Amino acid sequence: MMVVNSGLNFKNYAMECEGQMTPEVRSELKLKLGLEFDCCDDVFNFYNMYAAEAGFGIRCSTTRTCTLTGEVTRKEYVCCNALISTVSHKRRRRGCTRTGCKAKLVILKVKYKNKYIVVGFNEVHNHDMTTVDKVHLLRSHRNLIESTKAYSADMSKVNIPIHKQLSLLEVQVRGLENVGFVKRYV
Repeated sequence: MMVVNSGLNFKNYAMECEGQMTPEVRSELKLKLGLEFDCCDDVFNFYNMYAAEAGFGIRCSTTRTCTLTGEVTRKEYVCCNALISTVSHKRRRRGCTRTGCKAKLVILKVKYKNKYIVVGFNEVHNHDMTTVDKVHLLRSHRNLIESTKAYSADMSKVNIPIHKQLSLLEVQVRGLENVGFVKRYV
């Protein structure tokens, strides 16, 4: 990753509203306009580390692909509290926790460099950040690795219920926050 000035017009998505909150993170995790990445996965992983330290979750909002090659040309990652624009299918009604947060990261593919460059970044949120002891429960920060899946499958073969599997994993890794996933993932 490196900061470049490639002549692109960068747009900083500033937000004017009540209750603004800018998260505090380590300087090496700060995002800057012009930052370069080799692939979209690198962008997601970096922004997800930033979000974990800041106390919010992320998700992909929009993706544009090239019609000829099928490669991603533009992508937006937003705070998990951003609103979904439309819902086309019927769903069960639940309480909505989304606040319309405008925090986002926008990347573009620069063909002559074959890199993804950060062209838009808004770090201001309109909601409180998740506490450190709860951030691992946000969807983008959960992870269930293959070895844990296999271990869980083996425990299921000997009829150990899922809640006891989680209790055992919690003891082995010294805390529920270190397990990396919730019951629904098993």
